[in-house]
Amino acid sequence: MQRDDPWTEYLGFTDLGTEEREETIAEIKKLIQSLGKEHPEIFEDYKIDAGDYQRELKDAIFSLGGTFRQSHGAENEDIVRNIFLNPAREASYLSFTDQRGSERIDFKGELTDSGQVFAMDVKGGEGQSIGHLLVPANTDLLMLWSERNARNTKSPASRLNEVINRAVRWGLNQAEDPQFMIIRDPPAGARTDDGRVIPDVVVFPMEYPSPENPSPEMPSLGDLGFIEILFEVTAGIENASSEAGKKHIWWHEMEYTDDDGGKIHKQIYNAADESIRLRTQPIDYSRISDVGN
Repeated sequence: MQRDDPWTEYLGFTDLGTEEREETIAEIKKLIQSLGKEHPEIFEDYKIDAGDYQRELKDAIFSLGGTFRQSHGAENEDIVRNIFLNPAREASYLSFTDQRGSERIDFKGELTDSGQVFAMDVKGGEGQSIGHLLVPANTDLLMLWSERNARNTKSPASRLNEVINRAVRWGLNQAEDPQFMIIRDPPAGARTDDGRVIPDVVVFPMEYPSPENPSPEMPSLGDLGFIEILFEVTAGIENASSEAGKKHIWWHEMEYTDDDGGKIHKQIYNAADESIRLRTQPIDYSRISDVGN
């Protein structure tokens, strides 16, 4: 069945890149900038007057922006602990330790049923500090969690894509194999009927491609025990293989080819509807830049 917008109508995302939202933001910006001139009466109940407001407006906005950005990092890790790790431990799905401040990865733990040891690092929307990770040697499952805070005017596909590419480049550069990338997006992500944000999970090959292993194997839905736990704890979705679960699983296939000096070709598509895909371009294998650049 043809859908006008499968991202919003089928997957349940909110599109923050609409013209209507851009117009709303423009009106808010206009109001903030003109408040002192157009509505001086507002300041009658405050210690500042309209002139003070206009003079100090720019510095006040810059200061607020810095405050918001600085608060995201610590809050993101606490959010992940509170909405997922603590409840999952209470339900005996896993055990974990909080490594913040002692090691260069946020959380380490073990899945109860499989005994797999996992390492998880939590980032904000852009994952700027991903290059500083130090992965424990006994890790079976390496996970990156992106907690999206910004309400930047971008489509759902763009918001997913911009945090995936950095993880892929880091994995190739560092000879690490992140198994999952969890993207939780309160401003634009899909929600359950009771308002809980449903995380999206990007599933990578079991090993990253190389000339020695050009077409690495992808896991199957039956291999995704961690995702079962994640979906049940955070969103009440009891079966990752159900349509409700597969809507938020993204297969990220990769393949190395020798053409043009070596390329990593990628396909990223939705597990419930393979026609819903993310645009992606091959990576030049011989010229992969450092993640931080």
